[in-house]
Amino acid sequence: MTTRFFILFFLLTTGLLSAQNSLLRTPRISPDAQEMAFSYQGDIWVYNFNTKQTKRITIHQGYESNPVWNTSGDKIAFSSNRKGSNNIFTVQKNGGTPKQLTYYPTTDTPYDWTSSNQIVFATSRVLKGPEWDEQIYQVNASGGTPQRFIKALGSMASVSPDGNLVAFVKGACRISREDYSGSAQRDVWIYNIKTGNYYQVTFSEKNDHSPLWDAEGNLYYIGAQSGRYNIFKQSIHPDGSVNGASTKVTNQNKNGVVSFSVSDQGTIIYTTLFDLYKISEGQSKKINLQIESDYKFETEKEVSTSSDISDFDVSPNGKLIALEINGEIFVKQNEKDRKNSNNVSNHFYRDRNPQWISDKELLFVSDRDGHNEIYKAVSKDTLVGLERSLKITITKLTSSKEDVYDMVVSPDHKKLVYKVGRGTLMLADVGDGVISNSKACSSGWAAPEDVSWSPDSKYIAYSQEDLDFDSEIFIQSIENLNDKFNVSMHPRSDRTPVWSPDGKKLAFSSNRSGNRGGIDYDVWMVWLQKQDWERSKTDRENGDYYTEKKADTDSKDKEEEKQIQVSIDTERIFDRLSRITRLPDDEFGGMFGPKSKHVYYSATDPSTNKRSFFKIKLDGSEPKAIKGTSKVGRVADIDGTFYFTGSGKLKKLNPKDDKITSLAHVASYKEDFAAMNQQIYQEGTRVLTMGFYDPNFHGYNWESLIKKYKPLALKASTEQDYSFVYNLLLGQLNASHMGYRAQTSERKNSDNIGLLGLEVKHVLNGVQVEYVLENSVANTSKVNLKVGDIITGVNGTPIGKNTNFYSLLKNSKGDEVLLTKSDATDVVVRTSSSLKTLQYEAWVASRSELVKKYSNGQLGYIHIRGMNAPSFERFERELKASGYGKKGIVIDVRYNGGGWTTDRLMAVLNVDQHAYTIPRGAASNLQKENKKFQGNYPFNERAILSVNTKPTVALCNENSYSNAEIFSHAYKNLGIGKLVGQPTFGAVISTGGYSLSKGYVRMPFRAWYVKKSGLNMENDAPAVPDYLVKNTPGWGATGEDAQLKKAVDVLLQEIK
Repeated sequence: MTTRFFILFFLLTTGLLSAQNSLLRTPRISPDAQEMAFSYQGDIWVYNFNTKQTKRITIHQGYESNPVWNTSGDKIAFSSNRKGSNNIFTVQKNGGTPKQLTYYPTTDTPYDWTSSNQIVFATSRVLKGPEWDEQIYQVNASGGTPQRFIKALGSMASVSPDGNLVAFVKGACRISREDYSGSAQRDVWIYNIKTGNYYQVTFSEKNDHSPLWDAEGNLYYIGAQSGRYNIFKQSIHPDGSVNGASTKVTNQNKNGVVSFSVSDQGTIIYTTLFDLYKISEGQSKKINLQIESDYKFETEKEVSTSSDISDFDVSPNGKLIALEINGEIFVKQNEKDRKNSNNVSNHFYRDRNPQWISDKELLFVSDRDGHNEIYKAVSKDTLVGLERSLKITITKLTSSKEDVYDMVVSPDHKKLVYKVGRGTLMLADVGDGVISNSKACSSGWAAPEDVSWSPDSKYIAYSQEDLDFDSEIFIQSIENLNDKFNVSMHPRSDRTPVWSPDGKKLAFSSNRSGNRGGIDYDVWMVWLQKQDWERSKTDRENGDYYTEKKADTDSKDKEEEKQIQVSIDTERIFDRLSRITRLPDDEFGGMFGPKSKHVYYSATDPSTNKRSFFKIKLDGSEPKAIKGTSKVGRVADIDGTFYFTGSGKLKKLNPKDDKITSLAHVASYKEDFAAMNQQIYQEGTRVLTMGFYDPNFHGYNWESLIKKYKPLALKASTEQDYSFVYNLLLGQLNASHMGYRAQTSERKNSDNIGLLGLEVKHVLNGVQVEYVLENSVANTSKVNLKVGDIITGVNGTPIGKNTNFYSLLKNSKGDEVLLTKSDATDVVVRTSSSLKTLQYEAWVASRSELVKKYSNGQLGYIHIRGMNAPSFERFERELKASGYGKKGIVIDVRYNGGGWTTDRLMAVLNVDQHAYTIPRGAASNLQKENKKFQGNYPFNERAILSVNTKPTVALCNENSYSNAEIFSHAYKNLGIGKLVGQPTFGAVISTGGYSLSKGYVRMPFRAWYVKKSGLNMENDAPAVPDYLVKNTPGWGATGEDAQLKKAVDVLLQEIK
């Protein structure tokens, strides 16, 4: 079992903070403008403008924010994850025990507290399908089960003083993208509760959000139409329509408004993130808020771990192991019973990639001086090695202008290769503890990956991509760097080369023959010498007919005989390939066992569904699982012993008997929250500087932005606030596919709410069922709850007026619960933990029924949920299931978040039938009847993928994203059919991710242009439908779909 000892921590600065020195979140002014509630250090606070006093209202190791005042100004609602999900709580403004109001396992965010004592909030519940917008609900502050407030999807809802109008926001673009201009931008709308009419308030191409009312019925919101987020004021007619033009209230031209609130009489407080302001009677004043408080968290934590290994290396004599653990380098003895390890790098910044150059000298990569360089660690105590020494000298060995990565030392420990920046591989000598004679052995836009040294240290093998992103295996001589040749030579991807110990073979992983052409990887091998390749399997097993008689040699000669000299026949080397594995899974590793009779690789064990070790003969026969291996991660062949990590622990495998030995360790180190945040900020921004797809950063001064946001990020008092600032910085580049993500370590409990698949509303004697999700646990034949049923109790507890139905389902996830109905009958239901898939299926079924209705049964319907393998497999199935007997098919990529399968979909849809076939028995006279079979062809046995030859029409909208946009462009530009709906998001960049010491940043690295127009699909060129149709707010609850109806009409017209 992994052992960890730690203390939760957050950033501490000083005991006395001002607004310039701390980050306040979501400030909310009281109705009478006398006080302000806000979130700081993950708690709710209240500041009195008159007394200048600040009081902490909540204190919990969960994260609490989004305070909202009630109309009388004596209570505050807020969101908190103290019970697992973000739920809504209320508390007296002077403090006390918070009262939990919502329990559903989702994110609930309060935005208003109405005069009728209803708290209006955004959420995502059972009635929601794949749409990106949230739902708007309300819950009585006295208690009870939340009810859907308005049928339109949206968020940030606020109710007018007279209670007749609801302002809310539609749109899914991240608010941090201040300069975004496209179809997914946020707009403010108003819903008239009495008439049921919707009115659009804002029409800017930029984001508009956060609507709030004053007591006179004026509407305020944040908008970016002036170039930076500012507050605008809009007069509204009693029916909800706009009255005249809006007025700009603030004039921020450098730092936009992040959040604001308004009192009954129009006093405004707002934050630009950098500063806090108050606007009263037309005068704006900066607020220097003083917070005097102790801290509920420690600044540092002591960590002791027996896992978390991410990299390792073994010393030349095999006695010591260097371990990379959470940004520190440790050394321990290579013995199973010696657990203690010694921290030899011992620095708050990130140290990694340990490589021995001798038994006493260890190299590693560190960014302790601002960016990655190579360092050396040696023990100053000549009597004690690195595994125990308390006197360690750290020496910097390189001085590169860009970051150094992926150092690999040669088997003879005399040379090393390492990457510099994005695309350069350096080769250098290493001796006497210094690095010398550095020179580039490969440079370009794509650096070599998975570098592997030949056993004689004369060659390196690596994979490298071309501009078509075809990854090939290359071998390069280090004595003549111009001697470089392609070993794999195939348009699929080839990766991770591994040399055989005798230097005669090279294994690698390739998806050239994977499942249906490139989905999974197999292990392949190339014979480096032609004569070895020419020998038959029997020759290899029995030996050659003639064998050279070996002369007697002394021990010195025998030692020399062991020296490996790699010899490579390069002419058409790619002809000498052999496929070793054939599993329907990804196989990686390709390490050769003793005498190269077997290859060891990692693959998913079907009995455990975890990656384990297997071995197989070179001819692909006799595969065998290696017992005692699971969750295999990093793997290395070191002097014939296979070392590997499993669940962050190190083990070694002796290929002579396949015995596994665990090499237990205990590593202790100190984490400093402030230092970690600084390191993460610097490394994350450095890698984006190096790798962001546009070298001009969309025209923004990226270096200036980094400097601007750094001090604010480092003032964040919680991990959530740090992430918030980091993502605001990334949003300034106005790019999609970006973000910083990290797990948070606050201490919280979980309500473990079990789900039934019901939407209910309160009635006099319980809750009444308003909706039953198809195929949910409430919809089974034994339970069979129906709309109109009244549930009066759960597990014997009656449902009172102020009882939240879901509160009675606490700690019931996956368990049976007893529901009592109003007719005195009981129903036993086993709850679910998630309903998302069923909610999606219900939405798809409703769209399919609409297509059936609109087309009178002539057309089929397929929704593509994502551009991924499961969705593609479902698409192929639905070609038959939904298209069977139909004249055409409607293909829907609305709310599709992207992926990679557009070209597979094009291969299915963009097919012209060139022949037709007729089997014996289908016709009695071929000459007379053959034309009846013109639509028949054995695609199933001839094509790699399924094939569709029926007419189609495609649907997209503003939430068709990334690869779904590429699909929409391709579908239209290749003339496959007509496109219907709304322009797509305008968010097309290939993205990856870069792991940081905590969390990761997404890394957009490749631009996509429309070949027909030459325009960038990111921001500049969304896919624009042939037929533009909008669905009005609330359309989902009407049982109609205007976009879908238009698509049906277009396709029916085509197939007439």
